[in-house]
Amino acid sequence: MKQLLVAFLLLYPMSIYADGGALEEVLAHIRRSAPARFEYQEVRTLELADAPVHTAGYMLTDTEGTLVKLQQQPSRVIMAIAGDSMFYWDPVLKQRHRAPLAYGGAAAQQITVFRALLQGRIGELQAAYDMTAETHDQHWTLRLTPKSEDQPVMEITGSADDGERNIQVRQSDGEASAYRIVKMADSADPQPAIAELLREAAGE
Repeated sequence: MKQLLVAFLLLYPMSIYADGGALEEVLAHIRRSAPARFEYQEVRTLELADAPVHTAGYMLTDTEGTLVKLQQQPSRVIMAIAGDSMFYWDPVLKQRHRAPLAYGGAAAQQITVFRALLQGRIGELQAAYDMTAETHDQHWTLRLTPKSEDQPVMEITGSADDGERNIQVRQSDGEASAYRIVKMADSADPQPAIAELLREAAGE
């Protein structure tokens, strides 16, 4: 028994170190931030819906902390965060909203987390989540456990080339979303498109 205890004590710090090493390795992938365009597909499961909702479109980011989510399927919708504001514009339903992020509720929380993930804002993630990570061959997994009940539980998986990420989101109200996000090879500066979409969302 004493030998088993000694062996456990010797291995225990190594286990912590290994997990910490994996976390740092995964966060290194998250920290690789630059202006970029992403294609996304989302499958959303709503508690009261008979079937999952499928959406698809693009996400655009810049170095100023702006994130624009342009849904194109099944209908065109713009959601964005720029500075301390959140924007929403649905041309079909003629619904336009602009509000401080602090008053944006669950929608603002989710898109803020996406901004942190896509732009490498590790400090924002660490403030809101406890994080654990695993690596296996050329793939990695990052699990985010919220420090408060109003934040979603999230799991992100990716590959060493950072070409694709899969994100699972589970809200406290039972809603869940699965995202497949692929970084586009297009090297064009996304800033002009971001500026145009923000003007449209703001009604300017």
